[in-house]
Amino acid sequence: MIQGNLDRLHLGDLLQWLQLGRLNGRLTLLGRQSKRHLDFLDGNIVYVSSSVPQERLASWLANEGLLPVEQLRRLLGLSLLRRTLFTNLLIDRGGFSVDGLRGSLTRLAETITSRVLAAGQIRFVFDSEYPVAQLLGMTLKVEPNTLVLEAARRTDENGHDAPPEEFFPTEFSGEAFDSFFWDLIRNGISDGDRVDGEEIVEIQTAIRNILTVLADWLTSSPGLVPLPTSQASRVTKRLGTQEPADLEGLPHAVWNQMVLACCIRSPHLQPPETLPELAQFAAELDLWQEMFDNETWLRPSARRIDELVENAAVSWSAAATAAAPHCGVSPGAARLAAHLVTVPTDLVLWVLSTLPVSHPHLQRTLVRELPRRLGRSLAYMADFPPAIRQLFEGSLVTHLGACLHLGRDALPTSHVWPTTVPGDSDLLATMLPDGSLAEAAAAVRETIAKREPRPAAS
Repeated sequence: MIQGNLDRLHLGDLLQWLQLGRLNGRLTLLGRQSKRHLDFLDGNIVYVSSSVPQERLASWLANEGLLPVEQLRRLLGLSLLRRTLFTNLLIDRGGFSVDGLRGSLTRLAETITSRVLAAGQIRFVFDSEYPVAQLLGMTLKVEPNTLVLEAARRTDENGHDAPPEEFFPTEFSGEAFDSFFWDLIRNGISDGDRVDGEEIVEIQTAIRNILTVLADWLTSSPGLVPLPTSQASRVTKRLGTQEPADLEGLPHAVWNQMVLACCIRSPHLQPPETLPELAQFAAELDLWQEMFDNETWLRPSARRIDELVENAAVSWSAAATAAAPHCGVSPGAARLAAHLVTVPTDLVLWVLSTLPVSHPHLQRTLVRELPRRLGRSLAYMADFPPAIRQLFEGSLVTHLGACLHLGRDALPTSHVWPTTVPGDSDLLATMLPDGSLAEAAAAVRETIAKREPRPAAS
């Protein structure tokens, strides 16, 4: 493992050193909020990839107009669900020639390199153990010097090619872990609790194991989450009776179809804004069976967790829908968002069911703090619309966040679910003036009251 900063070593010198050494491995270029990868075989660049949505291969091809965006999205969906090489599907099913795809990848490599050269602070890591040879289908075989010269030419002709808005998933190791752990200890262990050094070490090991499991999932997942088998069975039944399938009460299915809907960023593709729109998209994409056939995207049902999450999705959806007109939000958008926002908590509860934390208050704090962190990473990885991503920020107050906040407060299990607005309640009054806040809260209470089971007559 070789690492350093490009403010001390020019990118061209680094690439030339890797070329002269005929090295194999992955070079990762880390910006403040981006990850870009250059894969090497025998010193040549054979593949490029990026966490920046506009620089992902499918989005790049869509913007080059080389295939219809709907066809690209279906091919990418197949690749994600089957965990197969997207480049192979492009050639086998998309009608791409090897030379044509190589040309597009080369142009993407040039763009990525020019943006790295224009960026300010870039850290690099070269992993010589990364199995490049086993992962590749089609290769580029681009000489590093040629790449840097082309990037420099672009800069001379067009000025600095500033990187677009970027993000990559939150890291769960190193300094990020230490910061999260000690925040968790401060918030989860009261002054009256007696915890000695040995217990702290045990707690730290347990938390590290939990975050390692989640980090491994983030590394291997394109934003998709494991679907409880009970939900898969219900989707199958609904597909057999109507088209498109009703997604109400199926939060994991909603999440995964939203991932497939957002997997390509293009002005010609708009993500669904409501549950019926998402259901229509899923019917047209017709990849339900692909999702059910791959055990990677299924997990055993856990009755208590599944019932908690699915019931919350339905009740939260109804409450947020009632609040929506008073919050300046589309009721359909509120229903969709209420389903999505429950999923990261489910993932944390599922991990805690197998890797429990012995300290009860600390475990409750973990359930309160970790889902937003995980949801933020997954939502950005899946390139969800900004309105959805902002729900996991914790520092922004938005109309949709306020709508969901009012719905959450009416749930009997409200303490389980992540807050969607900052802690200052005055911000809600500022966001919803002129009686709108009171009207929204009243509409939520009325809706929840209607849903509560009435006591049996004596």
